[in-house]
Amino acid sequence: MKIAIAIFGTRVSPRFDFAPGFMLVEITDGEIVSRREIPAEGWDGLERIEKLAESAVEAVICGAIDRFSLRQLEMRGIKVYSWITGEAEDALSSFQKGQLESGFMMAQGGRCCGRWRFRQGQSQGQGRGRGRGRRGLPGAW
Repeated sequence: MKIAIAIFGTRVSPRFDFAPGFMLVEITDGEIVSRREIPAEGWDGLERIEKLAESAVEAVICGAIDRFSLRQLEMRGIKVYSWITGEAEDALSSFQKGQLESGFMMAQGGRCCGRWRFRQGQSQGQGRGRGRGRRGLPGAW
């Protein structure tokens, strides 16, 4: 299986569409058999998706992702683990153990230290939900 992790330095990039690069990892029988980094600077959203699909990537690990990119990846049969935060190596370790789920905040050592919580009417990969903002005003943040 080949996976791509959107990276920013050593961390999972906060945004798929602005990640300066991807770590491509090939896993066979639960073991990493190869890894390499590819730069993505200057690639637009569709270019990123096409390059990952051309590389036979089966899963993407990233932070936030827009709906268009999410749909395009899924249409190509690529599983997306979004809203992941923390070190890329910790996310990779959790993925290898089969413990990674969208919305995980990673702690050192590959442990999950929590999940992102979404407001009512809002889910992963979707826009703002309806309801009262933090000041009690509709839509206010």
